[in-house]
Amino acid sequence: MSKRIICLVLSFMMLMTVLSGCGQAIDDEAATTTASTEADASTDADTTDASGDSTDASSDASSITENWSYDFDSSFITENGIEYVWERLDEDTRINLGEVMNAIREGMVYCPLTVGFPDEEKQEFLTLVSNCCTFYTWIGTSFSASTNQETGMVVGITITYRGIEYESDIEPLMTALEDKLQEIVASIPEGSSEFETLRYLHDYLILNCDYSDTDGTSPFSAYGALVEGYATCQGYADAMHLLLSRAGFETMFVTGIGNDESVTHKWNYVLCEDGHWYIIDPTWDDPSDITDLNYVGYCYFLISDEEILKDHVAKHESNYYETPYADSMDMNFFNVMGYCASTAEEAYEILMEQAESTIDETRRCLYVKFESSEQMREIYETLRDSSQLMEVVEKANSVAGTTYQTTSWARTYNDELGILTITLKESE
Repeated sequence: MSKRIICLVLSFMMLMTVLSGCGQAIDDEAATTTASTEADASTDADTTDASGDSTDASSDASSITENWSYDFDSSFITENGIEYVWERLDEDTRINLGEVMNAIREGMVYCPLTVGFPDEEKQEFLTLVSNCCTFYTWIGTSFSASTNQETGMVVGITITYRGIEYESDIEPLMTALEDKLQEIVASIPEGSSEFETLRYLHDYLILNCDYSDTDGTSPFSAYGALVEGYATCQGYADAMHLLLSRAGFETMFVTGIGNDESVTHKWNYVLCEDGHWYIIDPTWDDPSDITDLNYVGYCYFLISDEEILKDHVAKHESNYYETPYADSMDMNFFNVMGYCASTAEEAYEILMEQAESTIDETRRCLYVKFESSEQMREIYETLRDSSQLMEVVEKANSVAGTTYQTTSWARTYNDELGILTITLKESE
């Protein structure tokens, strides 16, 4: 029998911190408890900036469940793609997390804890739960930890849900999201290389999701990003995490601070065949201030920790596990594609090559990465003033066989990373 999920009125409510992306400027050319704490499902309160090692995790679910001895089901691990986290937790934390995750999966409003944990760890644990719920799209607006004052231990977690009334509401959400994940992964072109597979998943998400914290029913979730097409950075990151996991990659999420110290941000890590971790920040590759629906950015596609911290304020660590550390740029989009330039001549050749081979009616972006912002701006001005950019635009229009006459472009600067993006525009 389906049990009605009772909406609990909580004693203390935490204001929601909206996870947000950041666009770039674009210019046109032509129970026995007496205390509780809560954590928002889209908030991370840990602010330690550190890096960790991550070399011995296994993405093979069978290695986790082979000697399974817990009373709760293990499905939550693979459903949420949290093998990396699970491998690094101590035994008590595994029991606590497993019980809570299964309670969420079953639509329970209160989860008693067999082991529990000290009251001073409650915010960190609730953050762990919030971050691990990448697939459970009905997770609560908040989680509340109840503490027994006599023992000083947290003895249970209260879960407040958003958008569902009955337990039976859960299954359709799970089915719709899993079906969409499988559909997308199945659509990866046959014979794609590792890089091509990662790019396909990255591009699909960006082209099929718009940044919003108000549209749809679940903008803070992977469901919002993939099924409804609207999400905040948490939705983008959770969707990317699940896509990578379903495609067979070892993957991990991380929270931190973007360019606003009052806003928590979330992005992804993926382990590649070369043995290195790389970062993907899909939210920042889909700037909200660029209105071209076919725009795809690559500034934050397969980059290092050093690179992302050039314009992201901080990366958060967890007290329960070490996050991955990305130390290579070998798989970076610009390196793999050969889109790095140091002279105007090199930049012109790179842009012309893209105009001749990659532009069509739906893909109208050209990319170049430079060693510095100063070099980027100087070379851009040289190309524009010498009419070489117009030559590139004309070539792109000719090769694409477009039915409109492209007469102008928009340029986007990423000063911190030295990346220039040229977006062809239709004549007005």
